[in-house]
Amino acid sequence: MKAGMQLLHLSGLHGPKGLSLLGLLLTPVAVAAGALAVWRFGVDAGWTGTFFISGGILSHWQVWSALAISAEICAYILSQASARAVRVEL
Repeated sequence: MKAGMQLLHLSGLHGPKGLSLLGLLLTPVAVAAGALAVWRFGVDAGWTGTFFISGGILSHWQVWSALAISAEICAYILSQASARAVRVEL
């Protein structure tokens, strides 16, 4: 082991189970943000009624799309990290 490297054993909600739980909770956030992006895009295209946020940065469909994509990427990374941590522990 290199000098300065430390092994850190995390358990409970700070360990692999916590990472997995956080990843699972981020997926519905991504779905909700995606639904809001589609709704806002529909408003811009004239397909739907008004959007509940009429001004500011959150009134753009691109912001909601970026949030949805980012949340899903984070969920994927966390699930992969928790799977690797479980394999290492075994």
